[in-house]
Amino acid sequence: MHNHPAILDLSRSLIENPDRYEAHDKARPIINQLCQDRDFLHDALRGQLENPALLHNATELMIPLLYNGDIIISLNIFCPIKDMAKDITHDNIHHHGWRLLTTGVVSGDGYETINFVRGSHKNQTDDGVNLEVEEIFRHVAGNVRFVDSFQAHVVFHTDSVCCTLAVWSADRKIFTQKIKRHFKDFPNFRRLAVKAAHKIRLNSVLNLNDRKGTYFHPEGGKIQETKNYHKNFDGYRREVLRCWFKFFEQVGFNNADYWVGQKKEAPAETFSLINKLISNEPISDIGITGHPRRRFSKSQILESLGHPAQ
Repeated sequence: MHNHPAILDLSRSLIENPDRYEAHDKARPIINQLCQDRDFLHDALRGQLENPALLHNATELMIPLLYNGDIIISLNIFCPIKDMAKDITHDNIHHHGWRLLTTGVVSGDGYETINFVRGSHKNQTDDGVNLEVEEIFRHVAGNVRFVDSFQAHVVFHTDSVCCTLAVWSADRKIFTQKIKRHFKDFPNFRRLAVKAAHKIRLNSVLNLNDRKGTYFHPEGGKIQETKNYHKNFDGYRREVLRCWFKFFEQVGFNNADYWVGQKKEAPAETFSLINKLISNEPISDIGITGHPRRRFSKSQILESLGHPAQ
């Protein structure tokens, strides 16, 4: 896969700045500009789609643009839930550990989200987790947002597909992430090494993000920690691909010559989507079925916290 020069420049600006908070602040106008730059988006997508596996392995609503140690840059897609229920969580309440996140809206009408006070997920009693609401808002185009490390948040399903450009980094320089960058061309080895470190409980020593205490959900009128949660699946490939192609439609990534060539190695589920894309026939915007372990409502969350419903 080919990484766009703008993505590499953005990655370097984060890696080289010892003050990661300053680096994210300086990246805000760059991210905002990239969100509006269709030529950049098309080139970046073509670079990633050089690898046929990207479409064949599409079970997540994320299109990776760069993995480089603690630096992750991606296009994140948010979509309706198929039964069109309102204010349903896109994923469990969660935080990103020591990662900082800066994100801007690329396409669509944005999404509703709740940010909680940083670190408030640690306020736990026998009854549950006493998260504190910091802000309830709609993330929209032109308003680049920042999520701090260890700051829990939750996003709700949208009425139509939207996409964000998301930029993650550690909140500080971490030596083990520098080592991880040296193995960026050997992802299988890297994954095995990280898995082994977690298994023998070296994650704290090696400054790896802890997998426990990361996901939460409302249950029994309280917020509870979600046990044994693994986020490897957003939907069936046919559902996820339809959301991807709806995003391609939104940003005009529909060059006929390009997509006819892509058909040679693309999965069969994409053929009708490609035909619609290049003929300007609208792609259905019906989203994903969703997983019952990730399905909660905004009112459930707010009532569990004793917060006024909105």
